Amino acid sequence: MDLRLLTNGSKFRIYAVDLSNIPEQSNCPIIEFLNELKISEPSSYKSIINILQQHAENGPLANIQKSRRLRGTDGLFEFKNRQGARIPYFYPRDMRSVTILTHGFKKGTRVNTEIRRAERIRTEYYKGL
Repeated sequence: MDLRLLTNGSKFRIYAVDLSNIPEQSNCPIIEFLNELKISEPSSYKSIINILQQHAENGPLANIQKSRRLRGTDGLFEFKNRQGARIPYFYPRDMRSVTILTHGFKKGTRVNTEIRRAERIRTEYYKGL
């Protein structure tokens, strides 16, 4: 499992998890989600990119309408916008000033299923260290 740098700010570097074990192939759920969002909902795409850039430049966002801890989890958070885009993330124990995005989904999707998916991705990340 590899990490792909999405943005580098003055406070945080934000990475996407690449689940592919084959170097020439990519299986990066968050990049696929963002590409789909850019085409289907450009205003939502711009909004979520802005939230990611704010986090990278200024550090953790205090606005719970844009970023919050996911209840019932051990250290998972989510970025979200008004249009319903949601991106689970975590701060890795082994790196400072790093945020790792697991995947993305839209409001209306079964949240518990998506939280379990984010937990699985995080577990796989730690197994690969």
